[in-house]
Amino acid sequence: MASVTPVYRIAPAVALLAMACAYSFKGSLPGHLETVEILHFRSSVAEYGLDTDLANMVTEAIVTDGRLSVTTSDPDSRISGRVTGFTRTAEEYTGGEQVQRYRLDLRVEITMEDVRSGEALIRNETVGKWILYDPASETLAAARDRLVAETAREIVQRCLSGW
Repeated sequence: MASVTPVYRIAPAVALLAMACAYSFKGSLPGHLETVEILHFRSSVAEYGLDTDLANMVTEAIVTDGRLSVTTSDPDSRISGRVTGFTRTAEEYTGGEQVQRYRLDLRVEITMEDVRSGEALIRNETVGKWILYDPASETLAAARDRLVAETAREIVQRCLSGW
């Protein structure tokens, strides 16, 4: 005859499993956060459109991530940012003194606030990313787009998981 495990021994395991599943989907976000508004990023660099491109890519990365819904009205949270640095530096030269690889650096200061509680979850945190690109096989515009996409993913990771 098979033995039956009492319910009081199974219930804690089921509750623990449910909490683990809920955590894996929401990460370290407070449970009441379901929506986010992405404010237009500001910029203190001369690279035209970088702020807009970055805000658009952050929005796209939030949508892809799926933990929060993007909204423009009555959000639970808000993400804002300011581009503080964008540089292109020659990294490697050929024997003929031609640039073989450039390094692109992008620095962004981000803030994420919990609108409901009024507290900052992240305040003025700097996210910095850099990439190398070969001008013979990739244009500056394509490299810039790649860097913006990587930076946007890093911003979303920091906002949704990193605090």
